[in-house]
Amino acid sequence: MEIAIIFFLLLIIVLLLFKMGRQNKEKVEREAERLFEKWKKKQVPSIREDAIRGSQAVTLGKSLEHLIPYFPDFPYNPKDVRFLGSPIDLIVFDGLSEGDLREVVFIEVKTGKSSRLPTRERQLKECLQDRRVSWDLLHYKKG
Repeated sequence: MEIAIIFFLLLIIVLLLFKMGRQNKEKVEREAERLFEKWKKKQVPSIREDAIRGSQAVTLGKSLEHLIPYFPDFPYNPKDVRFLGSPIDLIVFDGLSEGDLREVVFIEVKTGKSSRLPTRERQLKECLQDRRVSWDLLHYKKG
């Protein structure tokens, strides 16, 4: 009989602790939610401004890539320039418009603070510098 009473009391204690734990959990969750909403209210405008600035910088960079051949200090004839965009911005066929192709120049335009090349652009640069370049003619016949 004493064992049953002890077991019953332990069961009541466990249930009370479980209920208190659940109430504490809900209280902690509510407090976390409140703090998150407070942080969001304070930080979201700053995050949005930063995102807008980043977007404007990207848009400016993309526009500049198209316009730079027409700048007065651009060293090549704009007629010789072809926009590629990726993995390199411009390819210049220097002299082609005059009928005398002197060289082919690959140009990457950078507008930001860093002139560091991403992996794909760096790999292209290394291929060109190592003269791992070839010419292929693909001729497709009808039928």
